[in-house]
Amino acid sequence: MSADSTAGDPRGLRFEITHRLRPVDPLAPGFVVFDTDRSPEALKGEDKSRVLTGRSPAAPFGAVVADVAAHEPGGTVALGLGSGEEGSADGVMVVYDSTAGRTRLEVTVEGVTTAVEGAQLQLTPPYQFAVAVTGNAVTALVRPEGGEWGEPVVGEGRNVRHLVDLRDPDLLARWEYAFAAPGTRLRRVRAGYFGQVGIRDPQLVTHADGRPYTRSGSFFLTAGCAGMGFAQEAHWAVWEFDPRAPERMRQVAKLFFTHDGVVTGDNAGHVVYDDERERFALVVCGGDLPTPGVHVRYAQTAEDVLSGVHVLPNERLPAPSTLSAWEPSLARIGGRWHTLYADVVRFAPDLEFHPVLAAAEPGAELGEPMDVQARDRSARRTEGCVLRRAGARWWALATDDAERRYKVYDLDLRQLGALDAPYVSGGPHPQVFPVSEEPGADWVVVTFDGSQYAPDVLGYGTEGELVVMRAPGAR
Repeated sequence: MSADSTAGDPRGLRFEITHRLRPVDPLAPGFVVFDTDRSPEALKGEDKSRVLTGRSPAAPFGAVVADVAAHEPGGTVALGLGSGEEGSADGVMVVYDSTAGRTRLEVTVEGVTTAVEGAQLQLTPPYQFAVAVTGNAVTALVRPEGGEWGEPVVGEGRNVRHLVDLRDPDLLARWEYAFAAPGTRLRRVRAGYFGQVGIRDPQLVTHADGRPYTRSGSFFLTAGCAGMGFAQEAHWAVWEFDPRAPERMRQVAKLFFTHDGVVTGDNAGHVVYDDERERFALVVCGGDLPTPGVHVRYAQTAEDVLSGVHVLPNERLPAPSTLSAWEPSLARIGGRWHTLYADVVRFAPDLEFHPVLAAAEPGAELGEPMDVQARDRSARRTEGCVLRRAGARWWALATDDAERRYKVYDLDLRQLGALDAPYVSGGPHPQVFPVSEEPGADWVVVTFDGSQYAPDVLGYGTEGELVVMRAPGAR
Protein backbone atom coordinates (compact mmCIF):
# COMPACT_ATOMS: atom_id res chain seq x y z
CA MET A 1 0.00 0.00 0.00
CA SER A 2 1.17 3.53 -0.64
CA ALA A 3 1.88 6.09 2.03
CA ASP A 4 -1.36 7.87 1.11
CA SER A 5 -3.47 4.83 2.02
CA THR A 6 -3.88 6.12 5.59
CA ALA A 7 -5.03 9.59 4.52
CA GLY A 8 -8.04 10.93 6.41
CA ASP A 9 -9.21 11.96 9.83
CA PRO A 10 -11.29 9.35 11.67
CA ARG A 11 -12.70 11.96 14.05
CA GLY A 12 -15.07 13.15 11.33
CA LEU A 13 -16.68 9.73 10.84
CA ARG A 14 -19.65 8.05 12.48
CA PHE A 15 -19.12 4.34 13.14
CA GLU A 16 -21.83 1.74 13.51
CA ILE A 17 -21.52 -1.88 14.59
CA THR A 18 -21.76 -4.33 11.67
CA HIS A 19 -20.45 -7.62 13.08
CA ARG A 20 -20.09 -9.43 16.39
CA LEU A 21 -18.01 -12.62 16.35
CA ARG A 22 -17.02 -15.13 19.02
CA PRO A 23 -15.52 -18.33 17.57
CA VAL A 24 -15.39 -20.76 20.52
CA ASP A 25 -13.20 -23.73 19.66
CA PRO A 26 -10.87 -25.69 21.96
CA LEU A 27 -8.95 -26.90 18.90
CA ALA A 28 -7.80 -24.25 16.45
CA PRO A 29 -8.72 -25.01 12.83
CA GLY A 30 -5.54 -25.14 10.77
CA PHE A 31 -3.41 -26.12 13.78
CA VAL A 32 -4.37 -29.78 14.13
CA VAL A 33 -1.19 -31.90 14.32
CA PHE A 34 -2.75 -35.33 14.88
CA ASP A 35 -5.93 -36.82 13.43
CA THR A 36 -7.02 -40.46 13.48
CA ASP A 37 -8.69 -39.85 10.14
CA ARG A 38 -5.11 -39.62 8.87
CA SER A 39 -3.72 -42.19 11.34
CA PRO A 40 -6.55 -44.74 11.70
CA GLU A 41 -4.25 -47.36 13.21
CA ALA A 42 -4.36 -45.42 16.48
CA LEU A 43 -7.97 -46.48 17.00
CA LYS A 44 -7.47 -50.12 16.14
CA GLY A 45 -7.09 -52.90 18.70
CA GLU A 46 -8.87 -53.67 21.93
CA ASP A 47 -6.36 -52.10 24.31
CA LYS A 48 -6.63 -48.34 24.26
CA SER A 49 -5.46 -47.84 27.83
CA ARG A 50 -2.83 -45.27 26.76
CA VAL A 51 -2.20 -44.06 23.22
CA LEU A 52 0.60 -41.59 22.57
CA THR A 53 0.32 -39.54 19.38
CA GLY A 54 4.02 -38.85 18.87
CA ARG A 55 3.28 -35.12 18.66
CA SER A 56 4.15 -32.60 21.37
CA PRO A 57 3.02 -29.00 21.74
CA ALA A 58 5.69 -26.33 21.47
CA ALA A 59 3.89 -24.35 24.18
CA PRO A 60 1.42 -25.22 26.94
CA PHE A 61 -1.60 -24.32 24.82
CA GLY A 62 -3.08 -27.44 23.30
CA ALA A 63 -6.17 -29.60 23.14
CA VAL A 64 -7.29 -33.14 22.43
CA VAL A 65 -10.81 -33.71 21.10
CA ALA A 66 -12.49 -37.13 20.92
CA ASP A 67 -15.70 -38.05 19.11
CA VAL A 68 -17.25 -40.63 21.44
CA ALA A 69 -19.51 -43.17 19.73
CA ALA A 70 -20.41 -45.59 22.56
CA HIS A 71 -19.55 -46.73 26.08
CA GLU A 72 -19.55 -50.30 27.30
CA PRO A 73 -20.31 -50.86 31.01
CA GLY A 74 -17.40 -49.35 32.94
CA GLY A 75 -16.13 -47.54 29.85
CA THR A 76 -13.98 -44.41 30.26
CA VAL A 77 -12.35 -41.83 28.04
CA ALA A 78 -9.26 -39.84 29.03
CA LEU A 79 -7.52 -37.05 27.11
CA GLY A 80 -4.52 -34.82 27.76
CA LEU A 81 -0.73 -34.97 27.72
CA GLY A 82 1.38 -38.04 28.52
CA SER A 83 5.10 -38.64 28.85
CA GLY A 84 6.69 -40.25 25.82
CA GLU A 85 9.56 -41.65 27.89
CA GLU A 86 9.67 -45.43 28.05
CA GLY A 87 8.10 -46.79 31.22
CA SER A 88 6.83 -43.41 32.39
CA ALA A 89 3.15 -42.89 33.30
CA ASP A 90 3.58 -39.15 33.91
CA GLY A 91 1.11 -36.71 32.41
CA VAL A 92 -2.02 -34.65 32.91
CA MET A 93 -5.31 -36.25 31.86
CA VAL A 94 -8.98 -35.57 32.36
CA VAL A 95 -10.97 -38.78 32.68
CA TYR A 96 -14.70 -39.28 32.16
CA ASP A 97 -16.06 -42.40 33.88
CA SER A 98 -19.34 -43.34 32.22
CA THR A 99 -20.42 -45.63 35.05
CA ALA A 100 -19.77 -43.17 37.86
CA GLY A 101 -20.99 -40.29 35.70
CA ARG A 102 -18.14 -38.05 36.80
CA THR A 103 -15.03 -36.37 35.47
CA ARG A 104 -11.71 -36.15 37.31
CA LEU A 105 -8.38 -34.49 36.67
CA GLU A 106 -5.35 -36.73 37.14
CA VAL A 107 -1.82 -35.32 37.40
CA THR A 108 1.00 -37.86 37.51
CA VAL A 109 4.53 -36.70 38.30
CA GLU A 110 7.40 -39.16 38.88
CA GLY A 111 4.86 -41.95 39.10
CA VAL A 112 2.72 -40.32 41.81
CA THR A 113 -0.86 -39.49 40.78
CA THR A 114 -2.92 -36.69 42.29
CA ALA A 115 -6.62 -36.77 41.40
CA VAL A 116 -9.11 -33.91 41.63
CA GLU A 117 -12.80 -34.67 41.26
CA GLY A 118 -14.64 -32.73 38.60
CA ALA A 119 -18.29 -32.44 37.61
CA GLN A 120 -21.05 -34.98 38.11
CA LEU A 121 -22.72 -35.54 34.73
CA GLN A 122 -24.17 -38.30 32.62
CA LEU A 123 -23.09 -38.14 28.99
CA THR A 124 -25.01 -39.99 26.31
CA PRO A 125 -23.08 -40.81 23.12
CA PRO A 126 -22.58 -39.57 20.54
CA TYR A 127 -20.82 -36.49 21.89
CA GLN A 128 -17.48 -34.69 21.69
CA PHE A 129 -15.17 -34.57 24.69
CA ALA A 130 -12.31 -32.05 24.73
CA VAL A 131 -9.46 -31.50 27.16
CA ALA A 132 -7.63 -28.19 26.92
CA VAL A 133 -4.30 -27.09 28.37
CA THR A 134 -3.92 -23.32 28.58
CA GLY A 135 -0.84 -22.35 30.55
CA ASN A 136 -1.06 -24.34 33.77
CA ALA A 137 -4.84 -24.70 33.62
CA VAL A 138 -6.28 -28.05 32.51
CA THR A 139 -10.00 -28.15 31.75
CA ALA A 140 -12.56 -30.24 29.87
CA LEU A 141 -15.52 -29.36 27.68
CA VAL A 142 -18.39 -31.36 26.24
CA ARG A 143 -20.37 -30.78 23.05
CA PRO A 144 -23.48 -32.86 22.30
CA GLU A 145 -23.91 -33.91 18.71
CA GLY A 146 -25.22 -30.96 16.74
CA GLY A 147 -24.83 -28.62 19.73
CA GLU A 148 -22.38 -26.04 21.06
CA TRP A 149 -19.50 -26.37 23.50
CA GLY A 150 -20.82 -26.07 27.03
CA GLU A 151 -19.31 -24.84 30.28
CA PRO A 152 -16.11 -26.52 31.51
CA VAL A 153 -16.73 -29.75 33.41
CA VAL A 154 -13.46 -29.45 35.34
CA GLY A 155 -13.45 -26.23 37.29
CA GLU A 156 -12.09 -25.95 40.81
CA GLY A 157 -8.62 -27.45 41.09
CA ARG A 158 -7.90 -27.07 37.39
CA ASN A 159 -4.62 -25.17 37.95
CA VAL A 160 -1.79 -27.71 38.23
CA ARG A 161 1.18 -25.40 38.80
CA HIS A 162 1.60 -26.56 42.42
CA LEU A 163 2.17 -30.07 41.02
CA VAL A 164 3.93 -29.48 37.72
CA ASP A 165 4.83 -26.44 35.61
CA LEU A 166 3.56 -27.13 32.11
CA ARG A 167 5.51 -24.11 30.80
CA ASP A 168 8.79 -26.02 31.23
CA PRO A 169 10.26 -26.41 27.72
CA ASP A 170 12.02 -29.69 28.62
CA LEU A 171 8.75 -31.16 29.86
CA LEU A 172 6.93 -29.99 26.73
CA ALA A 173 9.51 -31.76 24.60
CA ARG A 174 8.87 -35.05 26.47
CA TRP A 175 5.10 -34.96 26.89
CA GLU A 176 2.85 -35.78 23.94
CA TYR A 177 -0.82 -35.42 23.17
CA ALA A 178 -2.35 -38.63 24.50
CA PHE A 179 -5.67 -40.42 24.92
CA ALA A 180 -7.14 -43.57 26.45
CA ALA A 181 -10.51 -45.21 25.92
CA PRO A 182 -10.86 -48.61 27.61
CA GLY A 183 -14.41 -49.87 27.13
CA THR A 184 -15.24 -46.95 24.84
CA ARG A 185 -15.59 -46.76 21.07
CA LEU A 186 -14.18 -43.61 19.51
CA ARG A 187 -15.01 -42.42 16.02
CA ARG A 188 -12.20 -39.89 15.82
CA VAL A 189 -9.47 -38.22 17.89
CA ARG A 190 -7.74 -34.98 16.98
CA ALA A 191 -5.04 -33.00 18.77
CA GLY A 192 -3.26 -29.72 18.25
CA TYR A 193 -3.04 -26.15 19.45
CA PHE A 194 -5.77 -24.60 21.56
CA GLY A 195 -8.14 -22.22 19.79
CA GLN A 196 -9.99 -19.75 22.00
CA VAL A 197 -13.12 -19.09 24.02
CA GLY A 198 -12.91 -15.35 23.33
CA ILE A 199 -10.91 -12.76 21.38
CA ARG A 200 -9.37 -9.67 22.96
CA ASP A 201 -6.93 -6.80 22.35
CA PRO A 202 -6.91 -6.78 18.51
CA GLN A 203 -4.09 -4.82 16.84
CA LEU A 204 -3.53 -4.20 13.15
CA VAL A 205 -0.22 -5.55 11.81
CA THR A 206 1.63 -2.62 10.24
CA HIS A 207 4.90 -1.58 8.68
CA ALA A 208 7.21 0.31 11.04
CA ASP A 209 6.24 3.53 9.27
CA GLY A 210 2.58 2.98 10.13
CA ARG A 211 1.22 1.63 6.84
CA PRO A 212 -1.04 -1.40 7.18
CA TYR A 213 0.80 -4.60 6.28
CA THR A 214 -1.15 -6.45 3.61
CA ARG A 215 -0.76 -9.51 1.41
CA SER A 216 -2.96 -10.04 -1.63
CA GLY A 217 -5.35 -7.40 -0.34
CA SER A 218 -5.77 -8.96 3.10
CA PHE A 219 -5.02 -7.25 6.38
CA PHE A 220 -3.69 -9.04 9.45
CA LEU A 221 -4.70 -8.63 13.07
CA THR A 222 -3.05 -9.92 16.20
CA ALA A 223 -5.39 -10.79 19.04
CA GLY A 224 -5.29 -12.49 22.38
CA CYS A 225 -6.99 -15.89 22.38
CA ALA A 226 -8.75 -16.20 25.71
CA GLY A 227 -8.02 -19.45 27.51
CA MET A 228 -9.58 -21.13 30.51
CA GLY A 229 -9.00 -18.35 33.02
CA PHE A 230 -7.18 -15.05 33.42
CA ALA A 231 -4.54 -13.50 31.14
CA GLN A 232 -1.90 -16.13 31.93
CA GLU A 233 -4.21 -18.69 30.32
CA ALA A 234 -4.44 -16.64 27.10
CA HIS A 235 -2.02 -16.65 24.17
CA TRP A 236 -1.37 -14.62 21.03
CA ALA A 237 -2.41 -15.38 17.47
CA VAL A 238 -2.49 -13.74 14.06
CA TRP A 239 -5.69 -13.58 12.03
CA GLU A 240 -6.11 -12.83 8.33
CA PHE A 241 -8.82 -10.20 8.08
CA ASP A 242 -10.85 -8.92 5.13
CA PRO A 243 -12.93 -5.85 6.10
CA ARG A 244 -15.42 -6.76 3.37
CA ALA A 245 -16.17 -10.08 5.09
CA PRO A 246 -15.12 -10.02 8.76
CA GLU A 247 -17.01 -13.25 9.40
CA ARG A 248 -14.46 -15.09 7.25
CA MET A 249 -11.44 -14.07 9.34
CA ARG A 250 -9.17 -17.02 9.95
CA GLN A 251 -6.29 -17.78 12.28
CA VAL A 252 -3.00 -18.14 10.43
CA ALA A 253 -0.27 -18.05 13.10
CA LYS A 254 0.40 -18.84 16.75
CA LEU A 255 2.99 -16.74 18.62
CA PHE A 256 4.55 -17.97 21.85
CA PHE A 257 7.52 -16.66 23.81
CA THR A 258 10.34 -17.81 26.08
CA HIS A 259 11.77 -15.91 29.01
CA ASP A 260 12.82 -16.73 32.54
CA GLY A 261 13.15 -20.41 31.63
CA VAL A 262 9.51 -20.96 30.61
CA VAL A 263 7.32 -20.88 27.49
CA THR A 264 4.51 -18.34 27.77
CA GLY A 265 1.52 -16.99 25.90
CA ASP A 266 2.47 -13.30 26.29
CA ASN A 267 -0.10 -11.26 24.39
CA ALA A 268 -1.86 -7.89 24.07
CA GLY A 269 0.74 -6.27 21.83
CA HIS A 270 1.64 -5.26 18.29
CA VAL A 271 3.52 -6.76 15.32
CA VAL A 272 5.27 -4.45 12.87
CA TYR A 273 7.40 -5.20 9.82
CA ASP A 274 10.71 -3.35 9.83
CA ASP A 275 11.42 -2.79 6.13
CA GLU A 276 14.88 -1.36 6.84
CA ARG A 277 16.00 -4.50 8.68
CA GLU A 278 13.79 -6.93 6.72
CA ARG A 279 12.40 -8.50 9.87
CA PHE A 280 9.40 -8.39 12.18
CA ALA A 281 9.45 -6.54 15.48
CA LEU A 282 6.98 -7.49 18.18
CA VAL A 283 5.98 -5.88 21.47
CA VAL A 284 3.77 -7.66 24.00
CA CYS A 285 3.01 -7.49 27.68
CA GLY A 286 4.22 -10.37 29.75
CA GLY A 287 5.38 -11.49 33.15
CA ASP A 288 4.79 -14.20 35.71
CA LEU A 289 1.04 -13.76 36.07
CA PRO A 290 -0.97 -13.68 38.25
CA THR A 291 1.89 -12.04 40.19
CA PRO A 292 1.61 -8.25 39.70
CA GLY A 293 4.24 -6.67 37.53
CA VAL A 294 3.69 -7.37 33.82
CA HIS A 295 5.75 -5.17 31.54
CA VAL A 296 6.29 -4.47 27.87
CA ARG A 297 8.58 -7.04 26.26
CA TYR A 298 9.98 -7.15 22.72
CA ALA A 299 11.26 -9.63 20.16
CA GLN A 300 12.69 -9.39 16.65
CA THR A 301 12.83 -12.13 14.06
CA ALA A 302 13.33 -12.80 10.36
CA GLU A 303 10.76 -15.62 10.59
CA ASP A 304 7.42 -15.12 8.88
CA VAL A 305 5.32 -14.66 12.00
CA LEU A 306 2.15 -14.34 9.93
CA SER A 307 2.11 -18.07 9.25
CA GLY A 308 2.63 -21.19 11.36
CA VAL A 309 3.72 -21.70 14.97
CA HIS A 310 6.57 -19.68 16.47
CA VAL A 311 8.32 -19.70 19.83
CA LEU A 312 10.43 -16.56 20.18
CA PRO A 313 12.69 -15.34 22.97
CA ASN A 314 11.66 -11.93 24.25
CA GLU A 315 13.18 -9.39 26.63
CA ARG A 316 11.89 -6.52 28.66
CA LEU A 317 11.74 -3.31 26.63
CA PRO A 318 13.70 -0.58 28.44
CA ALA A 319 10.81 1.89 28.50
CA PRO A 320 9.96 3.57 31.82
CA SER A 321 6.96 2.32 33.79
CA THR A 322 5.71 2.78 37.33
CA LEU A 323 4.25 -0.49 38.63
CA SER A 324 3.27 -2.33 35.46
CA ALA A 325 2.76 -1.62 31.79
CA TRP A 326 0.59 -3.25 29.16
CA GLU A 327 -1.04 -3.09 25.73
CA PRO A 328 1.79 -1.44 23.76
CA SER A 329 1.76 -0.14 20.19
CA LEU A 330 4.98 0.33 18.20
CA ALA A 331 6.16 2.53 15.31
CA ARG A 332 9.26 4.19 13.91
CA ILE A 333 8.50 7.92 13.67
CA GLY A 334 11.08 10.40 12.41
CA GLY A 335 13.81 7.77 12.57
CA ARG A 336 13.07 6.91 16.21
CA TRP A 337 11.32 3.88 17.69
CA HIS A 338 8.23 4.95 19.64
CA THR A 339 5.98 2.88 21.85
CA LEU A 340 2.64 3.90 23.34
CA TYR A 341 1.49 1.88 26.35
CA ALA A 342 -0.63 1.97 29.47
CA ASP A 343 1.42 2.75 32.57
CA VAL A 344 -0.04 1.36 35.78
CA VAL A 345 0.52 3.89 38.55
CA ARG A 346 -1.64 2.34 41.28
CA PHE A 347 -2.97 -1.13 42.13
CA ALA A 348 -4.96 -0.33 45.27
CA PRO A 349 -7.38 0.71 46.47
CA ASP A 350 -8.40 1.30 42.85
CA LEU A 351 -6.46 0.25 39.77
CA GLU A 352 -5.22 3.32 37.88
CA PHE A 353 -3.41 3.55 34.55
CA HIS A 354 -2.85 6.12 31.83
CA PRO A 355 -1.16 6.33 28.39
CA VAL A 356 2.55 7.04 28.05
CA LEU A 357 4.54 7.63 24.85
CA ALA A 358 8.24 6.73 25.02
CA ALA A 359 10.91 6.98 22.32
CA ALA A 360 14.48 5.87 21.70
CA GLU A 361 17.27 8.10 20.47
CA PRO A 362 17.40 8.79 16.70
CA GLY A 363 18.93 5.82 14.90
CA ALA A 364 18.85 3.58 17.99
CA GLU A 365 17.86 -0.03 17.59
CA LEU A 366 14.73 -1.45 19.16
CA GLY A 367 15.76 -2.61 22.61
CA GLU A 368 17.91 0.39 23.41
CA PRO A 369 16.74 2.71 26.24
CA MET A 370 13.63 4.80 25.71
CA ASP A 371 12.64 8.03 27.43
CA VAL A 372 9.14 9.29 28.15
CA GLN A 373 8.03 11.90 25.63
CA ALA A 374 4.51 12.50 26.91
CA ARG A 375 1.86 11.15 29.26
CA ASP A 376 -1.78 11.94 30.00
CA ARG A 377 -1.84 12.26 33.79
CA SER A 378 -5.48 13.36 33.71
CA ALA A 379 -6.56 9.88 32.60
CA ARG A 380 -7.39 7.35 35.32
CA ARG A 381 -8.42 4.21 33.42
CA THR A 382 -7.09 4.61 29.89
CA GLU A 383 -5.52 1.71 27.98
CA GLY A 384 -5.88 -0.07 24.61
CA CYS A 385 -3.09 2.02 23.10
CA VAL A 386 -2.83 2.50 19.32
CA LEU A 387 -0.38 4.50 17.20
CA ARG A 388 -2.03 5.26 13.87
CA ARG A 389 -0.73 7.21 10.89
CA ALA A 390 -3.15 9.16 8.69
CA GLY A 391 -1.38 10.57 5.64
CA ALA A 392 1.64 12.46 6.98
CA ARG A 393 0.11 12.82 10.43
CA TRP A 394 0.34 10.50 13.43
CA TRP A 395 -2.37 9.95 15.99
CA ALA A 396 -2.31 8.27 19.37
CA LEU A 397 -5.53 6.60 20.42
CA ALA A 398 -6.63 4.95 23.64
CA THR A 399 -9.81 3.81 25.31
CA ASP A 400 -10.99 5.55 28.47
CA ASP A 401 -13.13 3.15 30.47
CA ALA A 402 -14.00 5.81 33.06
CA GLU A 403 -15.32 8.25 30.44
CA ARG A 404 -16.49 5.45 28.10
CA ARG A 405 -15.01 6.87 24.91
CA TYR A 406 -12.18 6.32 22.44
CA LYS A 407 -9.77 9.22 22.89
CA VAL A 408 -7.75 10.70 20.02
CA TYR A 409 -4.44 12.43 20.87
CA ASP A 410 -1.53 14.04 19.10
CA LEU A 411 1.99 12.76 19.86
CA ASP A 412 2.24 15.14 22.81
CA LEU A 413 -0.76 13.25 24.20
CA ARG A 414 -2.92 16.34 24.02
CA GLN A 415 -6.49 15.22 23.54
CA LEU A 416 -7.90 16.29 20.18
CA GLY A 417 -11.29 14.64 20.40
CA ALA A 418 -12.79 11.19 20.30
CA LEU A 419 -14.08 8.65 17.81
CA ASP A 420 -17.81 8.79 17.16
CA ALA A 421 -18.31 5.08 17.76
CA PRO A 422 -20.39 2.92 20.12
CA TYR A 423 -18.47 2.20 23.31
CA VAL A 424 -18.84 -1.48 24.14
CA SER A 425 -18.18 -3.08 27.51
CA GLY A 426 -14.73 -3.71 28.98
CA GLY A 427 -11.65 -1.85 27.71
CA PRO A 428 -12.19 -1.96 23.93
CA HIS A 429 -9.21 -1.02 21.76
CA PRO A 430 -9.85 1.80 19.24
CA GLN A 431 -8.23 -0.12 16.40
CA VAL A 432 -9.28 2.13 13.50
CA PHE A 433 -8.05 2.06 9.91
CA PRO A 434 -9.23 2.62 6.29
CA VAL A 435 -10.31 -0.44 4.34
CA SER A 436 -8.32 0.49 1.22
CA GLU A 437 -6.00 3.09 -0.26
CA GLU A 438 -8.78 4.55 -2.41
CA PRO A 439 -9.68 8.21 -1.74
CA GLY A 440 -12.79 8.45 0.41
CA ALA A 441 -12.56 4.79 1.47
CA ASP A 442 -14.60 3.49 4.37
CA TRP A 443 -12.94 3.08 7.74
CA VAL A 444 -13.43 0.29 10.25
CA VAL A 445 -12.93 -0.08 13.98
CA VAL A 446 -12.04 -3.58 15.16
CA THR A 447 -12.34 -4.00 18.90
CA PHE A 448 -13.77 -6.37 21.53
CA ASP A 449 -16.19 -6.32 24.43
CA GLY A 450 -15.91 -7.54 28.01
CA SER A 451 -18.33 -10.46 27.81
CA GLN A 452 -16.95 -13.50 29.65
CA TYR A 453 -17.05 -17.22 28.86
CA ALA A 454 -18.36 -19.36 31.72
CA PRO A 455 -17.43 -16.81 34.42
CA ASP A 456 -19.14 -18.83 37.17
CA VAL A 457 -16.61 -21.62 36.53
CA LEU A 458 -13.54 -19.86 35.16
CA GLY A 459 -13.76 -16.45 36.82
CA TYR A 460 -12.73 -13.19 35.16
CA GLY A 461 -10.44 -12.97 32.14
CA THR A 462 -12.11 -14.91 29.33
CA GLU A 463 -13.31 -11.96 27.24
CA GLY A 464 -14.49 -11.27 24.65
CA GLU A 465 -16.55 -10.93 21.54
CA LEU A 466 -14.88 -9.35 18.52
CA VAL A 467 -16.80 -6.23 17.47
CA VAL A 468 -16.43 -4.68 14.01
CA MET A 469 -17.71 -1.17 13.21
CA ARG A 470 -17.76 0.66 9.91
CA ALA A 471 -18.02 4.28 8.78
CA PRO A 472 -18.45 5.48 5.18
CA GLY A 473 -16.37 8.11 3.47
CA ALA A 474 -13.17 9.30 5.16
CA ARG A 475 -12.41 12.99 4.73
